[in-house]
Amino acid sequence: MPKFDHVGDVSPSLLLELAPRERVLVRVDSVRYRDPTIAVDRVKYTYPNPSGRIPRTLWHYFESLDGPGTATVSTGIVGEVRLGQLGPGQSVLLHGAALLAHEATMSFDLVALASYSMPRSLIAHYLMAARLTGPGSFAYQTHGNALTFALKPGETIRTDPASLLSLTPGMPLRVSVFGGSPHFPPLHYFPLVDVTGPGTVLVHSGRLLYAPGGGE
Repeated sequence: MPKFDHVGDVSPSLLLELAPRERVLVRVDSVRYRDPTIAVDRVKYTYPNPSGRIPRTLWHYFESLDGPGTATVSTGIVGEVRLGQLGPGQSVLLHGAALLAHEATMSFDLVALASYSMPRSLIAHYLMAARLTGPGSFAYQTHGNALTFALKPGETIRTDPASLLSLTPGMPLRVSVFGGSPHFPPLHYFPLVDVTGPGTVLVHSGRLLYAPGGGE
């Protein structure tokens, strides 16, 4: 099994140690160092558009690292690198821009957590999350400080969509739009997300903006 570790404090890096024939997929253009023995390629994931809109199929690229050897991965942002492990069939939902690396044994796709519309607009917006399914190890990075909420049944937290870092699959989730007159400028509207337990939610102080890799 590949070894995942993190080094540094303010702007940390992910350290990967790979044995022969072990493969890890990382964010494109995030490799800062690699041994000459590490082979590099691109991997393209293709999956149905979870919103049901056109394009019907979305795609996302990762960079593959094949052992043996070591490599470091870094985003250059300030925040903690966290490590996770999933058993066969277990899943986690992450903000897609936070994902640093995952073993090639894991599957990746996007899911639509909720949809909403802004006032005076007929365009539907979708709150998306990257879903990883085990078995395997993975790493992600917070933007700023992170808080973990272990919610009991019926307990709810409210957060900005861009600050929602991770949540347990299956947790009820609803997006509400606030703003406008009389307490805000007339055209200033903003969405907030209510997540209800039971389950675990991670929220960080930064705001990550994520767009899918493309569609076809």
